[in-house]
Amino acid sequence: MHKDQWFFWACVGYIGGVLVGSFFVNMWWVVLLLCALWIAFLLSFPGKQWVFFGIPLGLFLLGIILVTEKMERFQQDILYGGEVSGIARVVNDPEEKLFYRQSIVRMEACESVYCPREKIVWQTPLAQDAVFGARIAFRCTLTIPENFNEAFDYRMFLAKNNIGYICQKAPRADTLSEDKQARLMRFFLLPKRAFENALKRSISQPEAGLATGLLLGGDSHLPDTLKQAFVKAGLSHIIAISGYNIALIAQGCILVGLWLGLWRKQALFFAAIGIVLFVILVGVPASAVRAGVMALSAFAALFFGRLSQSVNMLFCAGAVMLVFQPLLLRYDVGFQLSFLATLAIIIALPIMARIFPKPFFGKGFVEIAFLTFVVELFVVPLIAYQFQTFAPFALLANVLVLPLVPYAMALTFIARVAFFVLPGLHIIPAALAYGVLRLITFIAEHVSLFSSATLTISFGVWALCLWYAGLFFVIVVWRWLFQRSYVKTKTLL
Repeated sequence: MHKDQWFFWACVGYIGGVLVGSFFVNMWWVVLLLCALWIAFLLSFPGKQWVFFGIPLGLFLLGIILVTEKMERFQQDILYGGEVSGIARVVNDPEEKLFYRQSIVRMEACESVYCPREKIVWQTPLAQDAVFGARIAFRCTLTIPENFNEAFDYRMFLAKNNIGYICQKAPRADTLSEDKQARLMRFFLLPKRAFENALKRSISQPEAGLATGLLLGGDSHLPDTLKQAFVKAGLSHIIAISGYNIALIAQGCILVGLWLGLWRKQALFFAAIGIVLFVILVGVPASAVRAGVMALSAFAALFFGRLSQSVNMLFCAGAVMLVFQPLLLRYDVGFQLSFLATLAIIIALPIMARIFPKPFFGKGFVEIAFLTFVVELFVVPLIAYQFQTFAPFALLANVLVLPLVPYAMALTFIARVAFFVLPGLHIIPAALAYGVLRLITFIAEHVSLFSSATLTISFGVWALCLWYAGLFFVIVVWRWLFQRSYVKTKTLL
């Protein structure tokens, strides 16, 4: 095997171990069985390659061990339920709720006997000055998250973000003086706040909320009716940071770098810096980290002059994320959907290039329709399994909306920058951005009004496994047919 193949199987080995450990907790017999199997192959077929197979196998076992340890850490009988006090740090941008703000704090120093390593969800009063990075003199009785619905494991949903406790009311919560770490954390939040304020003063709602979602991710700035419209139309993914957003950011940075006179490698380095800053700006969500790691890996391969293989980069990004948080694979639906969607695009691109080799009128829309169809084949079964819903008009809505997204993002960004650089003239790009954004909301609202826009279906785990097994079979057959049709030629001397 080539080195890139060993690298691929090493990543697959670790991800496979996390997958097995996530659904078969305390299955140590799997570890013993695989070790015995490898030793048996090593003794039966002595050779150099079987030794190398120990690397993916070792990473497979490591994945099982790490995810098992992580899941056992958040079991109810292990978590502490009692009072803690000390100095806490706000580690998120507090999210506005109806009667409180939802903050996430981490204990830095404790006066109490017990000091939790896990983060705490704190229902902060609206009058409390608890901003990102703030230090709080904190005292609260912690409660363990409860699962009120058998179909939704709320405790493990929080655990994937290393959150183990809830504080509903803190008897003591005094904001302390700002230190260097708080100033540094708040510094990274300033561009986001400035951009949000500029949008609110340039574009009317709800289009300003949609623009914020396109560039910074999240639907918290959208009204509930429009949120539901995007969900029913199958368009909620455009306001979640994904590989598509990162690709647009990277493309824009490369073009700007080349326009500034940078060389090719310098433009790649410039784009890499832009991606890192963008991921930090949007709050480091799982989908942005995955897409960012994949893009940076691809840029690194291009920078050193090596052929970048997209599948390897995707699995590398997934493995790196699962090293830091193994629970993402089972309990983060966003991670699952973004991984499958990116994999679908990687698989679809060479097929599309073979089906549509020559340019023709409307090729762009046909390619978008084809890519959207392939992505739907990969993600719709998972959505049906997780949420028991199906959006039959998602393909139509995506074909209409996706060509508009790059223009909406570019015009929105230009309007935000012009607000600070050319105040008054920013109204021109803002008006153009509003027109594109209004068209997107118009499509979402009207598609969501179709009868049977969202259907409730029953899709079990066995149906899910059969679906993806069938997709894998189709992909393997297509690759076999493609290789058979490819005739290698050589020059005869």
